[in-house]
Amino acid sequence: MFDESADPPVVVRPANGGVACWGRGLALGDEMADGWGVADGRAGRFAKGVWFEPGLGG
Repeated sequence: MFDESADPPVVVRPANGGVACWGRGLALGDEMADGWGVADGRAGRFAKGVWFEPGLGG
């Protein structure tokens, strides 16, 4: 996953029963991955990348 913001990634989860129109990707990755973090360096026009280690989730 890549984005144009230099801000660090933050896992956002809607309140119980809430619906989010954006920001669900990192929460989904956090639930399904054994680990994740921010990639070093830039990737083209993107400010940062986030990597995931697939697994059963933590």
